[in-house]
Amino acid sequence: MRNIINYSTIIFSFALAASFLSSTLAIDLKLKNYNESLIGFSLSFFALGVIVSSFLHNIIREKYSLFFTLICSILIQLLFFLLLFFQFSIFTIVIITFVMGFTNHINFLTIETYISSEFKNKSGFYISLFWSSAGFGAILGSLIIAFNGVNYLSYVIAILLIVFQFLPVFVSKSSILLTKVEKVEFSLSYNVINNIKFILICVFFLGISDAGWSSLFPSFLIEKGFADKDVGRINFTSGMLVLLIFPLIGKLIDKISKVLILNIFCLISIAGLIIFFFTENYFTIIFFTFIFYLSVGSLFLINFNLINTNLKSHLIVFGVASYSICENIGSFIGPTIIGALISFNINYFLIIFGVIFFLIFTIFNFSTKLNGGPSGT
Repeated sequence: MRNIINYSTIIFSFALAASFLSSTLAIDLKLKNYNESLIGFSLSFFALGVIVSSFLHNIIREKYSLFFTLICSILIQLLFFLLLFFQFSIFTIVIITFVMGFTNHINFLTIETYISSEFKNKSGFYISLFWSSAGFGAILGSLIIAFNGVNYLSYVIAILLIVFQFLPVFVSKSSILLTKVEKVEFSLSYNVINNIKFILICVFFLGISDAGWSSLFPSFLIEKGFADKDVGRINFTSGMLVLLIFPLIGKLIDKISKVLILNIFCLISIAGLIIFFFTENYFTIIFFTFIFYLSVGSLFLINFNLINTNLKSHLIVFGVASYSICENIGSFIGPTIIGALISFNINYFLIIFGVIFFLIFTIFNFSTKLNGGPSGT
């Protein structure tokens, strides 16, 4: 349990810096009159960094310890982020988001694999705690925006948040050095892929949904007449509500039907997006944003948990890597495609996500009916 707490504080600090920076960039680009296609394109490179890091994970991990890569990641992020003070452009933002995705995931892939392998029977609960820490970091980033808005000071704050990442890493140094580091093997196996293929398809669509929303939701709200501080308040309030409930979802996933939970979240999300489409009331938007975030987080957790239970212990590392790659392929193409679509009409935004939830609902239930369980289990 101590390692869970240590790793949770680390991901909290990394998520705080990354989410604050990405939200600041998303809002600032919109305020500078960049169109949604360019906003989505530039922020999507975070996911490409994650994909590349998944393939290079073994090579890096064979040479360097987790502690070393954590320290180097922070230093590299800081150096590349400083480029923004010399040239604010789409090209610079592409480089920075790619670097942050790459450096973050080299470490997170190791940590997630460790948690999944060590706590297999309670992985739903422990992974939910781990991700809740990331969520807490993300909503604190939104809180800063709610108070400060987006301006030159925002980029100074981003530097401080990147430097802050050193603190939990050094505090947890002894635990990190003692932790056995698993390597993620990419020995492709038809049987393994076939066993989890429908899960991976769902995760792909979840990646589109998650990255598309986080990159372009600020643009949607600003187009609807909300200010930069309003975007921060909406994300913070809805995120805080999710944070309070999410660990309970992890407990439920460990105990009751995952198919039932997934179907419930898909259906309430579709219903919520339909209602969201017809309202611009501030508090209603907060409520349905909360429903969206809770649903996406829960669906990610369900599919992650299914991979752990579907695969034998020695194959979990492969499953985690496959999950990560599929999620981030979706995360890479999602913001660009959705950005291009809503450049024509901003009202397509909510419709797109309703369609994505419907596809996930259909695919998951098709696989259940076809094979007698999710992905044949």
